[in-house]
Amino acid sequence: MSTPETYPMPLFVTLEVADMVASQRWYEAIGFTTVFAMPGPDSALVFAHMRWIRYADVLLRPTSTSQGARGRGMTLNFMVEHDIDALAVRAKNIGATFFNDIGDRPWNARDFTLLDPDGFALTFTFGPLKQREFEAVMRETILP
Repeated sequence: MSTPETYPMPLFVTLEVADMVASQRWYEAIGFTTVFAMPGPDSALVFAHMRWIRYADVLLRPTSTSQGARGRGMTLNFMVEHDIDALAVRAKNIGATFFNDIGDRPWNARDFTLLDPDGFALTFTFGPLKQREFEAVMRETILP
């Protein structure tokens, strides 16, 4: 097993989760890689750095009681470079909760949205397949 690449991250999101171990396992089952996980003084996991692809990193930490509602109105979007249908099947096989089933969208993308164990929305998107097709769709549906 190779050591994950380290680099400055221009953007990342930190999610507070109720069960660190369960969340880390869920993200790994979907296809994320654990870059780094840190136990606290009592050996309980206090931090996990998860990576989808380069520059698509999610940090997990235990829930803080000081914050209110988390994630409402926010969706994290991850690009899928290969077989999105196989990823959707894998998600169904682990019992993931689908917010939006897989489907083709009018903006020239194929995607689906899952809810992680804490209710954070993650959309996995494949597309646009061809720039020329994307531009045609944009002209027909959005642009004057």
